[in-house]
Amino acid sequence: MNDHGFVSAATVFADRFYMSDTALRELSTLGGYACAGAGNAEDLAEKIGSSSAVKVIVSEYVPINDVVLSHAPELQGVIAYGAGYNHIDVKAMKRGGVKPCNCRGENAEAVAELAFGLMLSLLRRIHRADAWVRAGEWVKAGMVLPEWASGRELWKKTLGVIGLGQIGARVVRIAKGFGMETIAYDPCMSSEVYSRLGVEPVTLAGLLSRSDVVTIHVPLSSETEGMLDSLALAGAKPGMILVNTSRGRVIDEEALVAALQTGLIEGAALDVFAAEPLPAGHPLTGMDNVILSPHMGALSREAGDRLSDSVVRQVRAILEGGSPEGLIR
Repeated sequence: MNDHGFVSAATVFADRFYMSDTALRELSTLGGYACAGAGNAEDLAEKIGSSSAVKVIVSEYVPINDVVLSHAPELQGVIAYGAGYNHIDVKAMKRGGVKPCNCRGENAEAVAELAFGLMLSLLRRIHRADAWVRAGEWVKAGMVLPEWASGRELWKKTLGVIGLGQIGARVVRIAKGFGMETIAYDPCMSSEVYSRLGVEPVTLAGLLSRSDVVTIHVPLSSETEGMLDSLALAGAKPGMILVNTSRGRVIDEEALVAALQTGLIEGAALDVFAAEPLPAGHPLTGMDNVILSPHMGALSREAGDRLSDSVVRQVRAILEGGSPEGLIR
């Protein structure tokens, strides 16, 4: 930032996220960097202040749209910090001659592993057991454990994977270690992908009706928003549990709450929500058959380093007029 509070660096971080020291040192040699710490697009636009120095914007959550473009006359590229880029107006970027990019694949392992952590915790009631022990209930009960302590195994269960991109493919690989049968729904994937992964392609309705566990790994788009609504959930296999580490609005939250309350779905583990942070008093916060985490799927230390390196490579490519590895076509 300069003395007037305006950004005067080639690369601007719209919001606050992890960047390794090595990556920051490299960016300092590529025209410098600055963190705007913006809360929204209007705030970011004001902080940029029509600076001609700004060439690349990196954003995890802050929307990048025409408002931002109008205050960044020399902008050459926008990078989504992560795989999801629904906060970037890709059409507006392309109209303005700006290269829209993401860091796909860099956090895939972290998200896939969290999905299994959530599955295991939900099926074995680890979250309830932890709270029960901390509250001193084990001392009172002795070795006669409550009925809920008898959970279920992943072994030989059917896993339904919605979305077979880089994260979904990793989930399939991990599932094989648990001896799970995997079926998947992804109309964008070819038969070759299903064959290579050893996964049976099914319809969404077929997946929901057959799966013991359903895990979601699709981007948010007009096609995926609300895809799991009350009609879709009505066809769920009895006892099914649902894990979502993709985007909150892929699920109709009201329909999910109703399905959990009636027992249509046995449980859910959610890392993402329609509104984030999850509002206090939301119905999901009062359910003991639900695990909630604060959109932390991508936040492993290793993923942070990989994301940092990807940002630097793409900033360099943009500034040199090349084609960034994460260019959104």
